Parts: sequence; structure tokens; C-alpha cells
Amino acid sequence: MDRHFLIAVSDQKSAIFGVRFVSDFFSDKGNVKSTLFYSTPKPPAIFENERSLEATSRQNAQEQKNIAQGKEAVEKARQVCLECGFKPENLIDRVETQVFSKVADIIQEGERGLYDAVVLGRRGLSMLEEAFEDSVSRDIFDQTFTFPLWLCRSSDPVRKNVLFYGDGSGASFQMADHVGFITGLEKRHRVDILMPESTTDQSSTMDQYKQILLKHGLTADMIQTRSLGANDPAKQILNLVNAEAYAAVALGRSDNESNLLARLFKGPVSSTLFRELKNAALWFCP
Repeated sequence: MDRHFLIAVSDQKSAIFGVRFVSDFFSDKGNVKSTLFYSTPKPPAIFENERSLEATSRQNAQEQKNIAQGKEAVEKARQVCLECGFKPENLIDRVETQVFSKVADIIQEGERGLYDAVVLGRRGLSMLEEAFEDSVSRDIFDQTFTFPLWLCRSSDPVRKNVLFYGDGSGASFQMADHVGFITGLEKRHRVDILMPESTTDQSSTMDQYKQILLKHGLTADMIQTRSLGANDPAKQILNLVNAEAYAAVALGRSDNESNLLARLFKGPVSSTLFRELKNAALWFCP
């Protein structure tokens, strides 16, 4: 079965980190399908008292210019994909006029397209923060967003393996399923399950995580377990990532927060990783 990713594209070179991470992570790209998605800026609105043929013409011209700019950005991303070994028949171009904010449009496309993950490069991180300043975007985030999100600040082909942080929450079991699905056909990556020592029924919960991974085709020797002390778990995770050169850190944010905005920025582990994880991708489920 193909792994289908929505990769956000922009005019900035840092957006290509998403493409490069997907390329570096999968040694066999035959089962990797990618939709390259660009959300064009909306042209300035024309107020009723300003409406005229000339104003409408200017607006249409700006819209066409934005679309052309988007197509150029997507074409550049496509060329990078081809250079990285993606199959041309597995690449889909999407240029859409912005409806809400760029990131909110990406989230909506992620919902509509039933993608296995939405991939954002470095620019995507700042877009996330900007989106929360807009009430419409916040509403979209709180109402939907059921797919995993990959945040990629950089990419390094030497890095490998996934560090999965499981805290026993419902979202963590969703993430375990995602990690298993992604790595099940990619034998290059080991999955290390990291659990807090304080987790209730730690042994039973660990076994559940293992069974989810095994169900997706990982072999027992490709799964390792680790225990996390109570003192500053986020710092411990960052130290592990640096010491062992993981390609990605995966987690499901706590179910305890009342909305996505709070879960994203106020969770004691996820918020620190969101801010400080530099050399590995961050995968998380809502």
C-alpha cells in the first residue's frame, strides 16, 4: 500500500526540508506518493465603493500572478523530488487560491485528501504560530485535524530510526499505529519506545505498543524499549535525539488539554520539542 503525503510548498527554500526529509527517510520510494501543495495569497479585496472594471482587472491580474508564482514554486519542488529519487508518476501538483490562512488551508486539504501525514518544512513551523493569531484558523484547528503532522526543520540522510514517546494517552496509541504503518515497509529504521517510569501499568501499556508495531510488519528485533525518568522528560528526549541521531521523534499529545491550541503549545513535553527539536523531525497526532 502506498504512503501518501501532503507536502506543503512555499517560495522559501526552507520549505524543501519537508521534501528532503521524506526522501531521506524512505530508501525505497516506489510506494511513496506525494502531493505538492501550494496555497496562493488572496488578492486584495475590492470594497463596494471601490468596485470598477479597472479595479476588478487589477485584482484578476494579481490573482493570475499569484497562481503563476505558485506553479513555479511547485515545479521547483517537483524537480527536487525527482533529483531525490521520487517517481514522477507518484507526484501530484496542487495549487489552490487561499481561503483562510495558508496553514489552515493546508489542514483542510489534509482532511479532504485522507493523507497519511501532512509534512511542513521550517516555514511551516512559523505558519503554525501565525495561524493561532487568526480566529478562523483557530476554529479550523479545533474542529478538525485528525491526521499526523510532520514538522521538519532540517534533514540529514545519515540519521535514522524513530524515537516513539508513549505516555499511555489515547493519542499515543494513534501515533503508535502511525509509526507502525510508516515504518512497516521501511526496514532501515528501528523504533524505540520511550515511556515515563510513572506510566500506569507500564508493562501492559508497553506490550500494547509493541503489538501495534508488530501488526504492521516490524520484527521484534526492530523494536527496542527505554524508560524515561521523571526529571525534565523533554530535555531527556532532546539529549537522546542528539546522542543517537534519530531521524524522527513521534508522540501523541496529551488528551487532558481542552483544545488543540492548548495541547500544541502548553503540553510539558510537546511544547518543548516543538520549540527546541532541531535535528530530527517531530511527528505528532492531535
